[in-house]
Amino acid sequence: MKSFIAKGLSVISLMVAGAVSAQEIEVTPANPQPSGLKQGLKVSYYTGERSIRTVGNAKQRVSKAKPGKPLPGLNFPDKGRGAEVLTSGLAELVVADITGYIKFPAAGTYDLEFFTNDGAEFWIGGQTVAKLNGITPCASAGRPKIKVPSAGWYDFRAVYFQKEGTACLESEWKAPGGKRQLIPNSAFGYK
Repeated sequence: MKSFIAKGLSVISLMVAGAVSAQEIEVTPANPQPSGLKQGLKVSYYTGERSIRTVGNAKQRVSKAKPGKPLPGLNFPDKGRGAEVLTSGLAELVVADITGYIKFPAAGTYDLEFFTNDGAEFWIGGQTVAKLNGITPCASAGRPKIKVPSAGWYDFRAVYFQKEGTACLESEWKAPGGKRQLIPNSAFGYK
C-alpha cells in the first residue's frame, strides 16, 4: 500500500512540475531603459572552494566575489578538462555572479534554454526563469517560455558554479515566429 501511495504522489508531483514549467513567465522591462551599454555581461568571481556543490552554496559566496573580465555573452561550450571556465583564468572551482541586461527585439513569447555544467540559476526582469541545482555534466536548466510585454532591455542575472572536470554555460532562444538559435552576444549589455 505504501509503495502504491508513493508512486501515486510521485506521478502527481511530476505532473505538477510539468505544468509549472509549461507556464509562461511574464517579465518586466528595465525601468528606465538603460542607454550607453557596453556589449556583454559583467562578472565577478569567487574561486578556490571545494565545498560548493549547489547553487545555494554558490549564492552564499557571491558577496565575496571579485570583479573579473566581462563576458562577451553566454556561449561557452564544453572545451574539455583543463579549459578556462568563462573568463576566470581557472579550469575549476569557480563561482560567477553574472549581471547586466538582455535585449528582446520584439514583444511576444520567447522559448529560452540555458545549458550549464555544473549548476546555475537565471533571472530575467527579477523573475527566476531557470535553475539547475547541483553538480552535473553540461545539461539543460529547462526550457522556460518568457512572455515579453515590449521590446527592449530587461535586467539579467545568473549565478553559476563549476566544481571540477569540464565546464559549459550556453544560451539559446526562439523568438516569436523565429527559429531556435544561440542568443547572440549583441543581445547582452552592461554598464
